Amino acid sequence: MKLRSIVLAGVAAAALSAGPAMANDTQGWYIGLGVGYDHQDPIRILTAPPLSFGSRIGHQDNAMVAGSFGYKWQSNLRLEFEVSYSWHDSHAVNPGFTGLISGSNELAGALVNFIYDWNLGDRLSLSLGGGVGAGNLRESEVDSNIPGIKFIRGRHTEFMWQAIAGLNYEWDPSTELFLDYRYRSAEIDHGYATDWIALSPIHVFQAQEHVAMVGVRWFVEETPPPPPPPPPPPPPPPPPPPPPVKTFIVFFDFDKSNLTEKAQEVVAEAVRVAKANGFVRVLVTGHTDTVGSDSYNQALSIRRAQSVKDEMVREGMDGGTIDIVGKSFHDPLVPTGPGVREPQNRRAVIDLGG
Repeated sequence: MKLRSIVLAGVAAAALSAGPAMANDTQGWYIGLGVGYDHQDPIRILTAPPLSFGSRIGHQDNAMVAGSFGYKWQSNLRLEFEVSYSWHDSHAVNPGFTGLISGSNELAGALVNFIYDWNLGDRLSLSLGGGVGAGNLRESEVDSNIPGIKFIRGRHTEFMWQAIAGLNYEWDPSTELFLDYRYRSAEIDHGYATDWIALSPIHVFQAQEHVAMVGVRWFVEETPPPPPPPPPPPPPPPPPPPPPVKTFIVFFDFDKSNLTEKAQEVVAEAVRVAKANGFVRVLVTGHTDTVGSDSYNQALSIRRAQSVKDEMVREGMDGGTIDIVGKSFHDPLVPTGPGVREPQNRRAVIDLGG
């Protein structure tokens, strides 16, 4: 329909021109009220066999009113319950078998709507969604050739749905104005009574409407702002100085007992800490990986411990305060099976105060 095209084009143009998205603060419980211009498509009818005349009854454009109650989450998803009412005076579009039709119809709806709002700017948002529920269509039509005889009469309730596209403007954090386009269809598909017994019942198909609606939403339970953060706690007292390091590890190359340059740096640091903290006893324990026999590795672990002791003496320690021991491969840092070259197991451990 021309009306639907105009409204959708306006929504699209607004979305393209609104600029980068920013926050919209309206959220929480709300009530809404809207009124709109309503165009109803001609309603198709079919008389009962054996006559089976088909026709369409047109209706003049009129108005629709709707009220809603819903909730909007911070994620911009809205869920609402909506009731609506529209009414239209009638005229025949393609009667086929009778003269002018006069009268009216009324369509009342009760729908649950699911809607998502995309922020388009500081206060502007775009809504897309839909609703499902029930629609009640009352028909009261009279053939002008036979005054007083109801051509169609009755009321039926069936499934109803609608699609929604619109724009919202945040007037303030608790008030939102909206402009919506709605396509609504009540799937009546039901037989209505008639005073013309030969035509009874008259089957009425969908009642479809195109609505341009304006309205307002009042957020009656706005999400309260978060409480101010508590004052920062007083700074904790400075931590006590860490205890001096008592253990140093020196690593060796495979099947070697001489100290690498890095190992010499570790030994020198151990000597400095021992002197600074008054450690008078030192234990150096040599270890190996699991390659080779126990007896060979026992001798190698002792040689490694001795190399460390000799370096500590060279750095100024009293050799009489340094004990050494070898543990072959019986106390690995990294457990392995036999015959594994594990670099972290090829080591000597310096225990100050040992």
